Amino acid sequence: MNKIIFSDNTEIQISNITQSGDTLTIAIDTSDANYVIDKFRDKLATAVMRYYTDTDLIRGYAGYTKMHDVRFEPNVVTSVDYNTTDQTTESGFVEYTTDRCIVTMKKVSMLVSVAGQTAQNTANIDYLAMETGIEL
Repeated sequence: MNKIIFSDNTEIQISNITQSGDTLTIAIDTSDANYVIDKFRDKLATAVMRYYTDTDLIRGYAGYTKMHDVRFEPNVVTSVDYNTTDQTTESGFVEYTTDRCIVTMKKVSMLVSVAGQTAQNTANIDYLAMETGIEL
């Protein structure tokens, strides 16, 4: 069983994970796309993700907090039983399928993260100054 354990110690079973540069692509076999979106939208949970096969830690990923894309792919063929024919399938054999969500996460650089927080802090200070009548 392959899984990701998030920084909040929750986990999700996955079928595949690949990394290329600042992009992390994760395949999850599920028909519940809303659950996947909610899980990967949580920036605190995705700040650190650890990839396990069974109980073995394979790799860790940090900083992939921006959900860039989510795709839902229904009826993905996961295996074919070549011993049993089935004329209703494209292969002519029994096919086993699953629904799959593909999540693409982007790594957010520390500079972008700090700049975003600085802008938010500035806005908060301006708001508080306006509410309390303090001149800045």
